[in-house]
Amino acid sequence: MPITAVINDWNQFNAFLAAQPLCQWSVQKQQEIDRGMHSERGGSGIRPPPPKDDNADLMAALSSMA
Repeated sequence: MPITAVINDWNQFNAFLAAQPLCQWSVQKQQEIDRGMHSERGGSGIRPPPPKDDNADLMAALSSMA
């Protein structure tokens, strides 16, 4: 038997959704886009991690020489 939900008070439901963090973040981002704070070219904003800045390979090579 499928479960169905009934929303009795749409105003209360909309207030509940507006209080959710993801909805608040989405509204903030849409306002920033509308104000032109983000570029039009798109992109996810995910950047690759910076290259490793350690000398593990060098240390392994030097220890193998010893």
